[in-house]
Amino acid sequence: MKPIIRPLSTLLMGGTYLLSIFYPFSFAPSLVSLFALIALLSFFPYLNRVPKVLILVLTIGALSIELSREGLHQLFIGLQTNANVLAIFIFVPLLAIPIKQGNYLAYVEVIFSSYIKKTHQLYLFSTISAASIGAVMNVGSLPILYQLTDTKSFQPYTTLRLQSMSRGFVLAFLWSPYFISVGLVLAYFDITWLQLFVPGISLALLIMLTGYFLEGKKREEIPIDVPKPSQDVLKKAKWKVAELALIVALITAIIMIIESLTGLSVLTVIPLVAILMSFVWSLFFSTRQELVQNYRAFFDARIPGMGNELSLFIIAGAFGTALLDNGADEWILALLGSLNISHVLLLIPLILLLMVIPAIVGLHPVITATILAITLSNSPLFVGDHLYLSLGLLASWMAAILVSPFSGVNLLLAAISRKSPFEISLKNNAGFAVLLWGICYAGIVGLYLLK
Repeated sequence: MKPIIRPLSTLLMGGTYLLSIFYPFSFAPSLVSLFALIALLSFFPYLNRVPKVLILVLTIGALSIELSREGLHQLFIGLQTNANVLAIFIFVPLLAIPIKQGNYLAYVEVIFSSYIKKTHQLYLFSTISAASIGAVMNVGSLPILYQLTDTKSFQPYTTLRLQSMSRGFVLAFLWSPYFISVGLVLAYFDITWLQLFVPGISLALLIMLTGYFLEGKKREEIPIDVPKPSQDVLKKAKWKVAELALIVALITAIIMIIESLTGLSVLTVIPLVAILMSFVWSLFFSTRQELVQNYRAFFDARIPGMGNELSLFIIAGAFGTALLDNGADEWILALLGSLNISHVLLLIPLILLLMVIPAIVGLHPVITATILAITLSNSPLFVGDHLYLSLGLLASWMAAILVSPFSGVNLLLAAISRKSPFEISLKNNAGFAVLLWGICYAGIVGLYLLK
């Protein structure tokens, strides 16, 4: 298929879903499913081997389940199950255009070179950068941050840099409204983003400080071989980084205000605001020609680069729906009954096992999370525990991403650093993943006891 089909079908899938929110029409689900099917088929030849195998297995599984009931139509409609979350995944990366065009990351580099003198400071700055910039730019921020710290002074500490970037990046899974993880739990569980944000950001900060404290115990002096930037350059860098933080905070505030005033789901508001603010923000830095070039690059390169995650999420929604249609909620209740699990605080450790073990052997956490979210959100057993389930699912998702050699984060970091993904995941982050999840679980228990 021609390369244009991949980005075009992706945009039509997300765009049709958003249009149907304001102008409902009866065949909207079928149309979104059609574009999702075209995207799935057009991306498939270009996917990595592991996603290809997973998609084939899930497709065969969903077909065998659905053919026993209502045939292909149910599977076809199930392809649009995650359209609301996919709209965030597709359109939020537009915000990366003004961030790059405004040279904000160059000013982040100035801050790095000015204030990092010891290894624990390098860890903290890298973690904060990955957690904050990554919360908006997603995984695309990691190669940039790696290059920013790939100076002669910091190159001897590559392992530390990789650890801080992966650990900082996954913290956004807990709270960022621009992340597919948060979008997923908001789509299925009866909670709002504001309910999730306070405990999510609190746990993320606590985990970040714990990592900083642990690195502080083995701090080393970093010999700096480059001259310090002038005071004028440093002052401008501080202003530009503060400007970036304020603009992102403003965009988030706009999303919350629109959600409150209109009653629209935050899952609808986020992609719409991302589209609008990306364009308005870019006008301050770009000529008309540069703007056209940036959006063309988004269409030609950024969207085709989404293939692995996008395809998995499409088929995961269809497979999860097929399971639910055929009594998966009853299966899970039966499993919980056989294990004598009737309390949410006992269920959350089981979620960890169900997320991490498959992830280590190659099953993408998106698939497991989707199936768990669809089934648990419909369970009457935990109807009043959706906040704790959401936090438990997100904490387990973070741990799975850190320890899986096949996660997109670890594969990307392995590619840019020329290290083994097994070294980056299991060797360097397994212990921290356990610590991270333990902190989250303790926070969930505390939140539960205070209710």
